[in-house]
Amino acid sequence: MRARCVPGGGEGTTLRRRGQAAVEFAVCLPLIVLILSGLWEVGRISQVQQVMWNSAREAARDASLGQDTLQTVATNLLTYLQSADQVAFPPTHTTSLIAPVVTLPANTTGYTCWDQTANREMFTITFTDATNSSTTDPTGMTQLDRFALGVQVPYRSIAASPLAQVTGSTRLSATVNWAAMVDSPFQITPSLPAQ
Repeated sequence: MRARCVPGGGEGTTLRRRGQAAVEFAVCLPLIVLILSGLWEVGRISQVQQVMWNSAREAARDASLGQDTLQTVATNLLTYLQSADQVAFPPTHTTSLIAPVVTLPANTTGYTCWDQTANREMFTITFTDATNSSTTDPTGMTQLDRFALGVQVPYRSIAASPLAQVTGSTRLSATVNWAAMVDSPFQITPSLPAQ
């Protein structure tokens, strides 16, 4: 004779198991939400950091030509950032370039792009000529001058959570070192030498 397994408890056991699953889910849900929000925040910071590195390289390339002032380079940088990340750098907001709101190292000049609509700092651009410390603007560089161009963004402009309280850091920054590609002046003789 074969023995049959008959589940006991019927409807009450099924309800208890559903209740147990609901309690387990309620206990695990805060941890799952915390992990997912942390992953989202790190992903957002990584995305903005990549945009900043690209923008710093573009601004350094622009400055290396020696044709644009630092203010013009900052304006071009703003245009780049607004097209690359419209959440952190809204293109519809009114902005102005002001003196830096952060302390700059010696022999460094810069501008802060101030978002007048949100009344906060959007970014700060810095310029340092390592070859000639008296040069304060890209237009004053000579050929092959080594310079550093930096972009700094406050966390509060890009973060959805109070990350600065966890890490102790308040800014994202990207600095690139570049060489000036200013053309060397040369003379062109308008007439051919006589024979």
